[in-house]
Amino acid sequence: MERPLVSIVVPIYKVEKYLERCLDSLVAQDYRPLEVILVNDGSPDGCGDIIHRYEARYPIFRSLWQENQGLAAARNNGIALATGKYIALVDSDDYVEPDFISSMADLAEERQADIVMGNFYIDFPRGGVKIPFRMLTMHKNLSGEEAAQMSLTLLRIPAFAWNKLYRRELFADHNISYPSIYYEDVATTSRLLIKSGRVAIQQKPVYHYCLRSTGITGNFRMKNVNDYLKAVDIVRHFIWDQQLWTTWKRPYRAFLRTVEAQLFLAIVLQMNQMSVRKRQHLMRQVHHRIHRLAAPPVTGEVSAEYEQSIFALPLRLFKKAIAFRWIRGGKE
Repeated sequence: MERPLVSIVVPIYKVEKYLERCLDSLVAQDYRPLEVILVNDGSPDGCGDIIHRYEARYPIFRSLWQENQGLAAARNNGIALATGKYIALVDSDDYVEPDFISSMADLAEERQADIVMGNFYIDFPRGGVKIPFRMLTMHKNLSGEEAAQMSLTLLRIPAFAWNKLYRRELFADHNISYPSIYYEDVATTSRLLIKSGRVAIQQKPVYHYCLRSTGITGNFRMKNVNDYLKAVDIVRHFIWDQQLWTTWKRPYRAFLRTVEAQLFLAIVLQMNQMSVRKRQHLMRQVHHRIHRLAAPPVTGEVSAEYEQSIFALPLRLFKKAIAFRWIRGGKE
């Protein structure tokens, strides 16, 4: 049986140190036919030379060169060039197992799925430590709406863009693209899932998500806070526009609590350049913005049901930690 063409889109920017590892893992894929679209997003380092070298040596590679527009635009432009029946998205500082594509593409064909999701490894930057991350669901097949709702529970179906295989028409037929913000996949994954007739899940880890201190999540600052909340607002509007506000009320509220806890931890542990007083002020701002996001977008009202947020307790604990000098503040 002839296999369908699969396209892999790889946005590239300032990853000279990691790019060859990524591209070598794509060359080693045990699946063909394959096209790999390398999107050079105006990278100022030696990535361009690496792209030229791999494109000249391996026929699976083709490249797109553009001025720096950011990860989301690079993904969108690469997707627009793709010609495969399915699309995979790989970050250029990560790498994949040899059966990354074959395991998901064969499953998509077997189960007639529009999206296939695989488990992944989290690779730590020191010591060669990698930990398999397993989605907290035992389902093998889900409807699009079931999977979209589960994606709000980040441990059940993480909203990452890169551990999935997508039928290409999902993007074009429904005019879905990634917004130009951090956490663009949080804002997009549920919209793709709900347009799927069937979503298949495989439990084998096939992707290596590599942590590094200079990445988006490793270098946490105010843009991370603002963009995460923008992504949540896109999800909120999506739920409202799809007339899912009532049926998704409980998972959406749980999603907001998770977001708030994640931002709290990041502000406390990663924003040490800010003084304690400024961090307390920022946490209150986040708390109020989460309150507003708990209400339907048409009203703009603060939801009384979200008043007893999990944020109140962590804020008190933060103050206690400061008093006992467990947490150090930056300069005023």
